[in-house]
Amino acid sequence: MTYAVRTLLALSLCLTACGDDATGTTGEDTETGDDGTSSTTGDSGETGEATEGTTDGETTTGGETTTGGEGDFPPADEPGPYGVGYRTMDVTYTPAGFTEPRTINVSIWYPTADPSGDPAVYFDLVTRDEILLEATPVAGPHPVLAFSHGNGGVAEQSYFMTERFASHGWVVVAPDHTGNTLADFDESLVADMVVLRPLDMSAMLDEVYDLPAGDPLAGQLGDELVVSGHSFGGYTTLALAGGAFDVDGLVSDCELDPMGLACDSLSPERIEQLAAGFADPRVDVAIPLSPGAILVFGDEGLAEVDVPTMLMTSVLDETTPDADDGDPAWSSLDGPEDLRIEFLTGGHYTFSVACELGLIEGDGCGDEFIDPVEAYAVINHYALAFARDKLWGDASVAAVLDGSETLSDVVTLSAK
Repeated sequence: MTYAVRTLLALSLCLTACGDDATGTTGEDTETGDDGTSSTTGDSGETGEATEGTTDGETTTGGETTTGGEGDFPPADEPGPYGVGYRTMDVTYTPAGFTEPRTINVSIWYPTADPSGDPAVYFDLVTRDEILLEATPVAGPHPVLAFSHGNGGVAEQSYFMTERFASHGWVVVAPDHTGNTLADFDESLVADMVVLRPLDMSAMLDEVYDLPAGDPLAGQLGDELVVSGHSFGGYTTLALAGGAFDVDGLVSDCELDPMGLACDSLSPERIEQLAAGFADPRVDVAIPLSPGAILVFGDEGLAEVDVPTMLMTSVLDETTPDADDGDPAWSSLDGPEDLRIEFLTGGHYTFSVACELGLIEGDGCGDEFIDPVEAYAVINHYALAFARDKLWGDASVAAVLDGSETLSDVVTLSAK
């Protein structure tokens, strides 16, 4: 199988299974209460109370917010001190290298002390009673988490994580990558999504960092930016964090096999875009979850990622297997602060809500895999701890990140 063919297959990720990724196809209404936690870590499963609190890494004094030190952070293994508000907005832009405007719908979670508002409903399927539509946000500035969904997924597919960060005082933004979601999946656009997805993320960030004066979140976003994503969103995360593409490998393979499935998308303009890459200088920390399409970076491309990166993978992942994606990604990453979290009994969908909602079987879903609620607790704890350590030097999470505190006996931590 040629490099180009294998690359396209990697990009396609879970073309069939992702049709159910965190959404389902039954059309039945489903309610879930807790956002996913674990008795092994002490998580309660509830989002933060709608009360005033402390934004992660910051202390409010006399109406001003300043970066805090040890002792200013709420426990990383519990919901934060805030309630969670939710809203959506459209972002329209014309991607570089394309002629037509593109509109993406963006989901936004944010901290609130406002108890009013209707419950949020995600992808017309899951009602979240404690997540309130259009609730008034707590004054910032707030750190930002940008999340990218999987191939054929949706913005809310890992809401256990996006809600948790918001309860700790973060503004979380996640686009539906138009043409690559459950609702509008277009197989012919998969190759173009290599370019469009990171451009979507940067365009979204441009918009939310420059909201008009009348918007409740205008001026409330801080400079601290963590980017994360699952599967194809993991690729998107690494591209945004500075991953360099193996353009020579792609071009060489297509010269040998012009009929390769990925070669139609390698126009001179696309080659130029890939060579330039999609690094966004605003990114401070990267947390890719079970990333795919690692072949596009070649053997050394991820060495160009110069922000602290926490790679999360699963031994039993059948969609983006360790042999094809997880291990090569870890081998290529070379930052001294990089960490890898490996779920020994996890699969691809361990990083979404698909298993908890009973939407698919296998690849993370089933009795042989880690319980979804336990997995959520571990993911949330490690991700929040890593972000707080790298952004503010939070000493309270040191034991978690150096491995002296174990969160689960089926999860390992590796350092460079």
